[in-house]
Amino acid sequence: MTNHLFSALGLALIMLMACAPRHGEAPAPLPTVVPHPVDTADPGAPGQGARHAMNYMVLSREGPAEGQDRYYFSGVDAGRISVSFLSRSRAAITAHAICDGRARSRPDEILTQPPAWVAAGQAVIVNLGPRERRHTLLDLGPEVTQCDLTVTPGGYPSYAIRMLREDLARPEIARLDARHRACGGGAGGGGDALTRAFLAADGLSMTCPAPIGQTRMLPDGLDALNAKIEALTGSTVSPEALLAGDPTMPLDWSNAPDLDLIYVNYLNLNADFSGYLIARMLAWHAARGTIVRLLTSGVMLTDTDRALFEGLAARYPTVQLQPYRFPPAAADGVEGQLGRLHRVSHVKLFGTVARDPGRSRVMIGGRNAHEGYFFDEPRDLSAFPYLHQYDPEQTKLTGGFTAYEDFEIEFRSDAATRAVMGHMAALWHRDHDTQSLRPPVSQAVTSTGRVEGQFRHFISVPFADGMAQVGYYTRLIDAARHRIRIASPYLNLPPELDEALHRAQARGVLVDVVTTVRVREATDFMVTGLNRAFANDFGAWVNFIDYDPYPRLLHTKLIVIDDRLVVIASTNLNMRSFAHDLENGLMIMDREVARRVSAVLQGYMDAGTRVPPGQEVPRLVRLLRRIGVIARAF
Repeated sequence: MTNHLFSALGLALIMLMACAPRHGEAPAPLPTVVPHPVDTADPGAPGQGARHAMNYMVLSREGPAEGQDRYYFSGVDAGRISVSFLSRSRAAITAHAICDGRARSRPDEILTQPPAWVAAGQAVIVNLGPRERRHTLLDLGPEVTQCDLTVTPGGYPSYAIRMLREDLARPEIARLDARHRACGGGAGGGGDALTRAFLAADGLSMTCPAPIGQTRMLPDGLDALNAKIEALTGSTVSPEALLAGDPTMPLDWSNAPDLDLIYVNYLNLNADFSGYLIARMLAWHAARGTIVRLLTSGVMLTDTDRALFEGLAARYPTVQLQPYRFPPAAADGVEGQLGRLHRVSHVKLFGTVARDPGRSRVMIGGRNAHEGYFFDEPRDLSAFPYLHQYDPEQTKLTGGFTAYEDFEIEFRSDAATRAVMGHMAALWHRDHDTQSLRPPVSQAVTSTGRVEGQFRHFISVPFADGMAQVGYYTRLIDAARHRIRIASPYLNLPPELDEALHRAQARGVLVDVVTTVRVREATDFMVTGLNRAFANDFGAWVNFIDYDPYPRLLHTKLIVIDDRLVVIASTNLNMRSFAHDLENGLMIMDREVARRVSAVLQGYMDAGTRVPPGQEVPRLVRLLRRIGVIARAF
């Protein structure tokens, strides 16, 4: 971040503070619902619709590995298709595209008079500057099904890439990407309040209830890393080998599954020991034609991270990379413009779809793909200059290392995994310009039957879905009759959840909340102040526990309600998660899962200490809490 940007942010903060009310509530959020673009398809066009499908292609000097010249672009429900280029070359690149439909090259900016389309069969010239990123688009008409791309890096031999429309060329992926079904009937249906809340949706993108099948809890970091290794190779690695930290260690591929699709979606996707292991395994599957979808937050990627994962996509074009960045077209108002600086994809999911029965897996929870989520201290990678060598004396944000205590659940059922992975297509194939999710099929499925042993997966894009996650969480809390147990590292409740907890108090509901109060991160001043403010607001009646497993920080996001319903999600109980960031998670209605998750929470609480009200909160934090646009950023 440059000095100019710091100055601009400082000036904006001063202006906002000057305009802040001295008393009263913070300005209300703007829960805008952004509709997905209306379908305007020509019946004769394959899958044509109205969304803007944005694809990314990484080009390097060397080009793809031998035999890896297939690149698949998304055109699902698209009225507009674009390919944005990320160049890894230090020299300029010239590319010639010949497509079976109209195409054009243009800058990645809003133009009053964009360039004319080039007719099918004629060459479109794409010129990229050295290391150019996202500045040039190749627009394709929605009728395009394939293009031949000839890439010429300055001073190096040309190479060819065959561009194919994925939903037509890969029918097995098209089947996985079919729209999920809409479900309703909870709010006014039968059952008790918690059952009705589970079955509701409140505008949140959710799957229909489905059996959870076999699950595995992953509270231990090494077990969680090994679960990902097993999902990709069919075998685990000894804990001793993981602790030794050799990123080039031999991997056993003798029992590896045949995979159609892999999702790796995290806020942090780092080029460290764990990241390099994951990249090696992804390369093995990509070389065999597996579609790999990487969704991470572009602002969190360092040059080292880009070199690893963009290099992977350049060498194996079936690795599809979406470096998430909030688009200018969706930045509405002052808060939207500020959101361009800090909105991220906070979705946490690792999943594989296997061709053989019983071998698909999906893992969801709070962890990122960063060494600190698997180890208490960084591996010694000094012999590998292309990987991060973390400095434990620095924070993670400044290139250092922070260790976390976290939690994931693994679904081992094919049906459950495919339901979640199919729902992820709603996010992957979102409209680029509005960021609205791909909608479900229009015919709703009413769910009023048995819910024990069932789950639902949700995805939240708050600035596009009207902050629907707030309404759903509020409904869950209002349905509690006996007990609510919560783990969240960040506590800055939206007003609706604040009020819902107080209604729970009035009903006599017992509430446990566990966190690490002192955060010890780059945002320590503000976030720790907000955690202490939570103690002052709720500590008189909430059993508020400070669990500080030094050197780790608690990063788990769990909720258990009435020993029946469990929430395992990427969502923190802070305004940022409900107002700005892309989130996902699971709602599980199962007493056995609730018992096991509650035991994890109890373990945190037994090792912690209660935090009473009367905590000291800096005056600046108290002031910033009253400025809506600032408060909603934490």
